[in-house]
Amino acid sequence: MHNRFAIAACAASLLCPFVSIAADDLAAVVVTATRFAGSPGPTAAGSTVITAAAIAQSSATSVPEILSKLGGVHVRNSSGDTNWQIDLRGFGMSGDQNTLILLDGRRMSENELTPARLASIPLNAIDRIEIVRGSGAVLYGGGATAGTINIITRNPGSEGRRVSARAAYGDYGTSDVRATVELADENLGMLLHANRYVSSNYRVNNHDREDKFDGVVRWNDAMSSAALRFGSSRQKIRFPGVRTAAQLASDPAGSTTQNDHGLTDTWNVGIGGTRSVGIGELAIDVDYRNKKSSNKFPASGSANDTDSDTFTVSPRLRIPHQNGSLILGIDSSRWTYGNVDLFGRANANQTNDALYVQETWLATAETEVGAGLRTSSHRDSFSRPAATARRTTLNAFELSLRQRLTASWDAYGKWGQSFRVATANENYDVFTGTVSLLQPQKSHDAELGVEYHASSARLRATAFAASLTNEIHLLVLNGTPTYGFGRNANLSPTRRAGFELEGNWRPDPALTLGASYRRTQASFRSGSYDGINLAGKDVPLVPRQLLTLNATWRISEGNNIAASSRYVGTQRYDNDQINSFALMPSYSLFDIKYSRSIGNWTWGVSADNLFNKRYYSYGIRNGAGTSFNAYPELGRKVMVSGELKI
Repeated sequence: MHNRFAIAACAASLLCPFVSIAADDLAAVVVTATRFAGSPGPTAAGSTVITAAAIAQSSATSVPEILSKLGGVHVRNSSGDTNWQIDLRGFGMSGDQNTLILLDGRRMSENELTPARLASIPLNAIDRIEIVRGSGAVLYGGGATAGTINIITRNPGSEGRRVSARAAYGDYGTSDVRATVELADENLGMLLHANRYVSSNYRVNNHDREDKFDGVVRWNDAMSSAALRFGSSRQKIRFPGVRTAAQLASDPAGSTTQNDHGLTDTWNVGIGGTRSVGIGELAIDVDYRNKKSSNKFPASGSANDTDSDTFTVSPRLRIPHQNGSLILGIDSSRWTYGNVDLFGRANANQTNDALYVQETWLATAETEVGAGLRTSSHRDSFSRPAATARRTTLNAFELSLRQRLTASWDAYGKWGQSFRVATANENYDVFTGTVSLLQPQKSHDAELGVEYHASSARLRATAFAASLTNEIHLLVLNGTPTYGFGRNANLSPTRRAGFELEGNWRPDPALTLGASYRRTQASFRSGSYDGINLAGKDVPLVPRQLLTLNATWRISEGNNIAASSRYVGTQRYDNDQINSFALMPSYSLFDIKYSRSIGNWTWGVSADNLFNKRYYSYGIRNGAGTSFNAYPELGRKVMVSGELKI
């Protein structure tokens, strides 16, 4: 394994002048981090753009796979679900709660301890994905300390009138069928997307079926635009449970929970619009989302049913001026949550009303300065199991600077404060049936970087650090060096620090090379728990090193090969805050896809985990501290596909 990493690191060093952003047009990468479509935002942050062309050429079948293969994002699978956990900058099991997922600029992350339903987004609906690392708290509020991932869908009419259908079949009984219908005239357009994904997966009792439907109707003229968005998804999945170390060696595909299963239904509807007014551009979004899930665990004699509703209203105004622009906005959200399980019933509400302002201006022709502030009034309340409520005022701020050094080189820096509020799941202890409202998590975040940009190459190098207080985390120390069920808690001070290299290079019009390398140190700054000193200890489930290599080669007209390789370094097992157990092993994966276009048809064959590597991305130390349990991942998966566009 060390030899493999040395080879990969050597390859990365050769590409370091061109480390990778996955875009098919290097000169046209613009990140719209302003909450206004088509308006480039403050650029003092590390960003990656993944285009629709790159998505189509890859072997990915879901958004989490795209983020992992093309975006250099660390992902984790702890159930066999296609909705993987996302972790941008080393937050371990709370990565989902510190990485904000957006769909067309609207919050998609859950107010629960569950990953965003990324697998519900049809891939053929995506125009591009913008990954902005570093805090996005001023524009988007809580839960954006690690950064934001904005999935931007296509506009009706951008491809004219067309119908497309795609089907893929392969190992583990996997099928992936997608269809798109697009209708448009001069001012009105409609896009409808449908997707069915079915797989038995690698494990016994891990069958997964997902049905998705998504649509948008958009109208626009020279001064205004309006959109109606809607979608629904249903997932039926069976849970195979963890494997012990001995079972991983003897029967990694087996299951001791052969009747555990779950059902999740989601639907959403939203309206939005923009209008050019005398002083600038006015925009508003109104969105509603409902999610119902029912999980049954006969192996442990437990079950739970949840029902949650989210309603948000977000008006905002962008005022351009001679040297920049000013953005003023309001976010108002209402979230209700109900949970029923064998331990009792919980009903919770969270409300948030926030005002934010962000100014970006050119101090000189070479110097761009940004400043922003958000103030937020947040209220947590429970009506069950006991009446409990608390209101908190939270603030975020940001100062940024970008300096043009030469025609091709820029330097940038950013400093600010971000926050996160505990979810209802974290405030409610299902094992005791009690509520304890945790303190909000606060973080001071800083980064410095340089960027190189040319017509055929891009490079970004960034160093970052975040100092956190009251970090919200599942802590499972119970008074001895063993572990019980644990509790959610505010940790003693923690720290994230590291550096990132990424970029891409097009040495030939037919060849694009890319790479990303990330090194992260996540540790406790001070504190002790149950008599155990944690100062200097590693935070669990944070790989020290991540390396991704990508290549796309157009062999000839209509013939393409895309390949990617990922290395995930060693990390601490979950629940090993005291760092007394062995490290989780590193792993390397290689994926490749060949595609051939003939007329209106595109055919493809892909292989994920080509060398059939045995690995797991999630492991947890056992109660005695003598061994571990883990969720083994898929072995080699070969898929063949065909797509028709008319």
